[in-house]
Amino acid sequence: MSDVTADSSNSRAPTQSERQKCWTARDMFWTCLDGNEASPLNCQAVRKTFEDSCSKTWVKYFDRRREYLKFKAKLEQEQSDPVDNVKL
Repeated sequence: MSDVTADSSNSRAPTQSERQKCWTARDMFWTCLDGNEASPLNCQAVRKTFEDSCSKTWVKYFDRRREYLKFKAKLEQEQSDPVDNVKL
């Protein structure tokens, strides 16, 4: 989607195939990050593909969404084991 963006420079919405390409690139990037949490630099090439496949606003949204989902999962984990988190 590098040539087609939803940013202010071009108001045309992405086609279905462009959206699918973006989602696939996002999923590949997230999978890479999941497997390389200790060294996210290993995912730079996949990140570039993600950025080239999606508009800047979508990249920003997906980055924030990933952080939110990680935070939510951590919070749910902590709340599901309240006894384990209590120090006596």
